[in-house]
Amino acid sequence: MTPDLRMPEAANPAAFKDQSQGAGEALRPDWWQGFQDSELNQLIKHIDGGNLELQMAVARADQAYAALGFVRAERYPSLDGRGSVQRRRRSGDDRGGFSSNPSTEYRGELAFGWEIDLWGRVRKLVEAGQAEATAADALTEDVRLALRGLLARNYFALRTLDQERLVLEEAVVTREDNLKFAQRRFAAGITPELDVARADTELATTRSELASLHGPRTRLENAIAVLTGRAPSDFQLAARAFDARLPMIRAGVPMERLAARPDVAAAKAELVAAYARIGVARAEYFPQVTLIGSGGYSNIKSSDFLKWSSRTFAIGPEVTLPIFQGGRLRANEKRARAEFAEAVAQYRQAVLNALREVENALADLTAARDQTGAQDRAVEAAGRALELSSKRYRAGLVSSLEVVDAVREQLDAKRRSVQIRGQQFEATVQLIQGLGGGLSIR
Repeated sequence: MTPDLRMPEAANPAAFKDQSQGAGEALRPDWWQGFQDSELNQLIKHIDGGNLELQMAVARADQAYAALGFVRAERYPSLDGRGSVQRRRRSGDDRGGFSSNPSTEYRGELAFGWEIDLWGRVRKLVEAGQAEATAADALTEDVRLALRGLLARNYFALRTLDQERLVLEEAVVTREDNLKFAQRRFAAGITPELDVARADTELATTRSELASLHGPRTRLENAIAVLTGRAPSDFQLAARAFDARLPMIRAGVPMERLAARPDVAAAKAELVAAYARIGVARAEYFPQVTLIGSGGYSNIKSSDFLKWSSRTFAIGPEVTLPIFQGGRLRANEKRARAEFAEAVAQYRQAVLNALREVENALADLTAARDQTGAQDRAVEAAGRALELSSKRYRAGLVSSLEVVDAVREQLDAKRRSVQIRGQQFEATVQLIQGLGGGLSIR
């Protein structure tokens, strides 16, 4: 009742705006292995077995397949068995004015019915059910990809804080040495007490910054616990250096990548389902032909119930023709067409969102890569400035204030370098998610 679906056009650029990822590694379905972090690999494994959001998504997919099985059953005849024992008395009027004594009637029969799908109503129902099940599968993979990406980003953010902690712990040791040095110079009458106070202030400030990392790290640790299906109270990640490998992922051709994204595949399947439902609505304008029949035994004597003479049967077509529905059929078709129009817009929007996410991730990666080179030079320069300031201070050429500023600038440069590296990891994970996580859903 409807022509074959032609997929609507969607945004299809020839290439991504940012070409910095033109070369690199091909994206794999097990993309997290590319970071070469065994602890991350183990955490990702726990998502499949423990994450409750993923379990809910899997249950929704199971519901969609159960609904598909329900619809598929309409393609086949139904067969039911019926049996009854009834005590009855007919009125005299029913028997031509003569009264009838009460009797017991025994009945047993098989009844069947089969809709002859002349107009494709059942076929379109099955098409819609299959597409909805496909969409449910794709959405399950979308949830799985989102959860894996979120866990990886949280994990790398936590390890970035761990690396910052190492930088601050090293700075605390340096500042303790500086304080002792200032105290010795003050005791020897070389420098004023102000130098001691400044060194003490820097030490206390650095210790405060170190303590401030505890809260954010704990929140990230708790988030990872929940993502893996465990209670935060029973979960802990030991602090360690951030030594994961940063892979460079090849972006590739936009639509070759984005067509396999789970959310885009789900939107496409929903569009197919909506178009099939137009066919269902169109088929309701036409007669519904059902072949029905029954056969069995009926007798008023139980002893004669199974005799050949007690057999009964009925068979024939039943035609239902809609004559007046008060506009229900037309309204149903309009609704189906409006749902299809909505599905088309959702599909196009899903493609646009996918393009935006990839372009944003590429831009973030480019910015972080450029920042890394500049920040490395900043760390080197800050270290050289501190070395020179310390020599001038020991020679009595400058006050301790110049050294304090140099120490602070070096610490800020090191921490910023660690943060930029963390941003590279986050943007890489976002790019992987934007490209569909290496899945092949069509």
